[in-house]
Amino acid sequence: MGLLLATGTAAAWLNYARGREVEPPIATAPSLASQPQAPGHARIADAAGILAPFGPRLGRMADAFYEDLGIDVRVVTLKKQGSIERQSERAFRKRKIGATAPTGGILVLLNPVTQQARIEVSYSLEGGLTDLQMGRIARDQLAPYVSYASAGMAVMDVLHYLRDQVYLSASMGDIRLGEEFRRRPAFEAYERFVSGGAGARTVLSAIPMDADLKRRVPHDKRVRYSPSATIQESVAAYLRASADLAGDPTLPLFTEGSRMMRAAYPFARFEELERLERLDASLPLEYHVKGDYAVATSASPAKGFVPLLLHREQGLWRIDHVETWKNLFFDSDGNYFLRNANTPYAFGLAQFGEGRDYDIEQLPLGGRTIAEELAALDGHRDALSLLRRAEVSLRNAFVFPQALADYEKAIEAAPDDPLVLQTFAERAMYLGFPELAAPAFEKAGPGFEIELAEAFHELGDAKSARNWIARALEDDRYNLHALKWKKYLAEQDGTPDEAQLARAEIALVTSIPTRLTDPVWLRFDPERPQFHDEDVVRTGGTNVYDHSQFGVTMRNTSRRPVVIESVQLTSRGTASASGLGDVRNYWAYPSGGNQLAPGESVSFDKLWGFTVDTGHEHVRYTFRTCWHGVGETVRQCRVQWVDVLP
Repeated sequence: MGLLLATGTAAAWLNYARGREVEPPIATAPSLASQPQAPGHARIADAAGILAPFGPRLGRMADAFYEDLGIDVRVVTLKKQGSIERQSERAFRKRKIGATAPTGGILVLLNPVTQQARIEVSYSLEGGLTDLQMGRIARDQLAPYVSYASAGMAVMDVLHYLRDQVYLSASMGDIRLGEEFRRRPAFEAYERFVSGGAGARTVLSAIPMDADLKRRVPHDKRVRYSPSATIQESVAAYLRASADLAGDPTLPLFTEGSRMMRAAYPFARFEELERLERLDASLPLEYHVKGDYAVATSASPAKGFVPLLLHREQGLWRIDHVETWKNLFFDSDGNYFLRNANTPYAFGLAQFGEGRDYDIEQLPLGGRTIAEELAALDGHRDALSLLRRAEVSLRNAFVFPQALADYEKAIEAAPDDPLVLQTFAERAMYLGFPELAAPAFEKAGPGFEIELAEAFHELGDAKSARNWIARALEDDRYNLHALKWKKYLAEQDGTPDEAQLARAEIALVTSIPTRLTDPVWLRFDPERPQFHDEDVVRTGGTNVYDHSQFGVTMRNTSRRPVVIESVQLTSRGTASASGLGDVRNYWAYPSGGNQLAPGESVSFDKLWGFTVDTGHEHVRYTFRTCWHGVGETVRQCRVQWVDVLP
């Protein structure tokens, strides 16, 4: 298809290219990503192919069950018609699950053909994992995701919950655990908590292990957990809800996104009571308030203390679990740190570190509730609507299994759409799933070399990480971010000569007064151009479809004159890709010879579009600009893009 650029003067809306640079890690917090594993695992049988790429993680979780608790855990997927009950019973017997395990066995079975899931447990575990409880977990936490790649993540959540439940049941005497397992530090922590943790035994003894903790609180008791016009009273209501294990996700004490989050994930009683104990041990609380946001924290926090974040809505302070768990992650010592500083609560979270800015703040919904926004998008099958659904689920409710299902649908709708692929990859990296991010970044196109190095580093694939940094330095040997990554990877790999070479290269490029590391930058004006596919513009005797209007300014940010060698332009979106070739002559250079003096800028404004109706829902224009210093031979290149959206 032909891409047409014609002169024009209309206003434009543009969302311009690269965000933050990816710096090598400097914090001591451990990686959130998994390490590489063999693709197969004896405890995981994924005949339906819905657990990838989470199979290795699930395998490690299953191994940990056996090593720490003596429980044989298997995860099985099938693609067969028939009764899920009979299928699970047959699989349990055929695989002899738990037959030789010291404590028992657990089968997690998923069938995307019948849209069902089931958890089967051996008789020895039924005291703590009852049929009623397992049926509820399978129905609510597994079945909604059995047809999507998020099935693996849903199983991870459920295995985490089952582990918690087994430990708690064993410490309460409902499951018999061998002495070799009772001596493990993890079990001893549960046992100490149950025997003396802030009245935990009284609470736990009063509520059956298979009780539905998410059941609706009766009307006459809901006032006990109501939000208040004062922060302190809302915090007190939250403490009562935690102490009573009131997991009702409809409680108005929580923000709407938090209610969705509580409905989507298993309610683990031990974790709830443990957080309460840590909060009690951190009293008195101190309050930081900024407008409608408040942080309840402690000057003397106990280990593992989690601050309470509150948002004032309609004059009432509500607990905001979305911003809590979206932005605060825990380290290997169980202490929380601020991973993302791009949150309205950052003003009160200084004691948890600085964090980095990630583009995951809650999306503005134009006055709609989250439920209304999702309902309005329901039924839409275009890539941008599916992407919007995914982003709302993640950023406004932090329900990643549902978000992942919608990201998957968006990628299926537009497999080569760089905006969908990049967004999904960035979210996966943030949450510590580089195995999801790496292939998406690779498909998203050029310009993600350093992001790919970070992903493969997180995966433990040092060779691939180094290769991607080498590719970044092929484009620009003076790329300071790539050089820092080169140094970091060499230090991590124990190659001192390579590390010393990288340090020398960094020292060299930063010492040259002409600032070789400062690139030629493109800036788009306005910053958010609008995509028009509903009408056709006639210009120069040609019809222009799927058009937008914006200007592009090129600036030499260095202290040396440069020659622009080329500006290769391509376009991608939800339909077929196309390209224009070298567009460097779209700019008029005052110095002539495609040269830019130090600090000099040149601009042009055009109508952008296509000579045919492409079917694009949006377009990403990607510019690969290459230049060299006047009288020099070393070429530098940089990729930037702009997403033109409806």
